[in-house]
Order: sequence, then structure tokens, then C-alpha cells
Amino acid sequence: MTRPIPVSSPVSRWLSRLALVCCLLPFAAVPAEAEEKTEGVRLYHSGQYREAAPLLMRAAKKGNAKAQACLGLMYQEGLGVAQDYKKAKKWFEKAALQNRPDAQTFLGMLYSQGNGVRQDFATARQWFEKAAEQDFAPAQTLVGLMYAKGVGGAKNMTQAERWLNRAADQGETDAQTFLGILYLDGTGLPPNPPEAFRRFKEAAGKGDANAQAALGMMYFSGKGVKEDPAAAEKWLEKAATAGNTDAQTFLGNLYYKGIGVAKNDVKAAYWLQKAAIAGDPDAQATLDDLLGNERPEAPAQKE
Repeated sequence: MTRPIPVSSPVSRWLSRLALVCCLLPFAAVPAEAEEKTEGVRLYHSGQYREAAPLLMRAAKKGNAKAQACLGLMYQEGLGVAQDYKKAKKWFEKAALQNRPDAQTFLGMLYSQGNGVRQDFATARQWFEKAAEQDFAPAQTLVGLMYAKGVGGAKNMTQAERWLNRAADQGETDAQTFLGILYLDGTGLPPNPPEAFRRFKEAAGKGDANAQAALGMMYFSGKGVKEDPAAAEKWLEKAATAGNTDAQTFLGNLYYKGIGVAKNDVKAAYWLQKAAIAGDPDAQATLDDLLGNERPEAPAQKE
């Protein structure tokens, strides 16, 4: 029973991850003139946003792109200033026009979510691609996903594969996992189970639960890799422990039926219950069988 592995939207996850990236890119500065900028950025990184705001504002008004990007994020997240998406857009745009890829990516996020601007996926994709062309891996992941899904423009799996591979080669976990799914399923790309396995393994080693679940299932089925029940159990348990519902259900079924692992009703019930609580109907059905519970009959159809 190999179940598809859904991936929670990388687009939504990138917003919080990009917050850690923003303002980390270097910028040229003359020490004597940059003291105020440096202090503003230092205060920003130390979490003293209220104190950083006026210093960053002065630097941003003088055209400093890094200060503009930081200020945009502060307005977006309400850090030391009142949350204001329109002001966030203003400062991201100023920095983006100076070719800061982090600001270009954040600006694209505003357009993709319709925060402070009219939602416009085409414009979002344009900004993501500008940042991607500067080798900014988060943007490469986002533009690759948009090409794969046909969001913001025509679907183009050649471009999707290109950008996702570039991001994956830089270690972007979401890109590695999504590529694994595309190669495994052959969805828009020629099936390539060995390459799917390689990408899943990269992401799984960094803790991605979706990749861990997929890797476990590949070891179980022997698709793209030699069948290895012990490795399957190991990776499925990692994914299940991290909260992946599909892994919990799959692992619970293996323990219940004793397939590839020693039959263990206690472990089966443990994982099936977790998945059932998360709303998985298959897990609930198997759990009922395990516990001997009678399942309610479906109402009779009216003639």
C-alpha cells in the first residue's frame, strides 16, 4: 500500500524561512559613512527593532538597499513598527530595483499573497525569476514550483526542472523533495526513480518529514533502490515521529500486518491512533479493525 506523499506548500513555508535570510546578504559600505547603517542592522539582528527602525529609515531614505530590505521586512511582520503591507511593498520595491534578490523574493511573496497589493501571480513570478537569476536559492525553488504548477504563467516542466535542480544543488530541502516527487511519479517529467531516491535522501538527511516518508516507502517497495525493510522502518519512523500522517498510517499498517517488520499491535495502535487523530480515515479504519471496534454502517440509500 504505497500512498502518495503530499507536500505542504513550500510557498507558505518560505515566508518564515526568508525572514532569516533577509538582510544577511553583504553590502558595500564606507566605514566612516556607514556607522549609522551598521548600527541599525546590528540592532535589527539583535531583535531591538524599535531602536533599529529610525536608523534603518534614515539609511533607507539615502538609498541603502540593505536597510530598505530590512525595513520592508519590519513593516511586513510588524517588527518595531506598526504592520503595514503597503509600506513593506514600498521598501521591498526600492531594494528590489537595486537588484537585491532577497527583496525581490519578498516583493514576489507580497504579490503572490495579495498583501498590500492586488494579488498578481504573474508579477510574483517575474520578481521570483529576477532573484532566481541571481542564484538566490529560495527564489529558484519558488519559481520552479510556479512553472511546475502553471501559476503566474504557462506551465513549463523544462523550466521547473531547471530551477528546482539549481535550488536543490544549493541544498534547498523543499526543492529536493519536490523534485523527488516529480521524478518518482513521472508527473510532467520522465520517471526517474534513482534520481528521485537521491533527492529524497538529500532532503531526508536534513529532517524533511515528507522526504523521509517517501524514502521509507521506496525502501519498502524496492522502487529505485534495493528493497530494505530495516531502512524502510527507520525512515518511516523518523517521518512518523516528525508528524507525517502518511508515514504514521503506513507504519501502523506494517506493524499490524507484520509486513517487513515483526508484528506488533502496540506499535501499530500507537501510530494508527496518531494518524487517526490527525484525520486520516484509512488509519481510523485499520485502528477499528485492530481494536475490534464496530464501524458505523453507511446510511441506506433511498430508492
